[in-house]
Amino acid sequence: MLTSKFAGKLRTKINQFSGYESSGLDKTAQRFVGEAIYGMLCSQSVLLTEIGRTLQSPVSLKKIEERFCRQLQKPGLWDGIHSQVLADAGPRIGPETLLILDLSDITKKYAQKMEYLAAVRDGSDDGALTNGYWTTHVIGADLDSDRVLPLYQELYSQEAPDCKKRKHPDSGCH
Repeated sequence: MLTSKFAGKLRTKINQFSGYESSGLDKTAQRFVGEAIYGMLCSQSVLLTEIGRTLQSPVSLKKIEERFCRQLQKPGLWDGIHSQVLADAGPRIGPETLLILDLSDITKKYAQKMEYLAAVRDGSDDGALTNGYWTTHVIGADLDSDRVLPLYQELYSQEAPDCKKRKHPDSGCH
């Protein structure tokens, strides 16, 4: 009984958070954001099928995955979420706040068929070239606080068709 009560309270808190972060999006996108956050926390995975399994819905897993894919491709979804995250973090950024930029990579050493795999320099392996994706993270941090504010996050590949190539091969696309 105690676990059930805790799970219910957790779901309520996640719905409050996701509702705030997805405000300004249409109703189906708001529902998706809430389900995605809940599913990632419960399954500890970002795989759509794993997220879908946690929802315990009478709808087939295939249909849930198709709905998630449609939502992920919806124009303005990420811009809307990023705008809300920045609006929430803005008042917490002061003149002493450090803005930290982290240009990094996610390596997929053994992947062969993932979409738009690109050559990246593996920072964990002395800069060896391997398959993967580039990441950009920006966080805010105050020296006198333990709080860290996530401000921006992006995963990209220079092999994607919408990526504008720059002169230097290690530079990202935007």
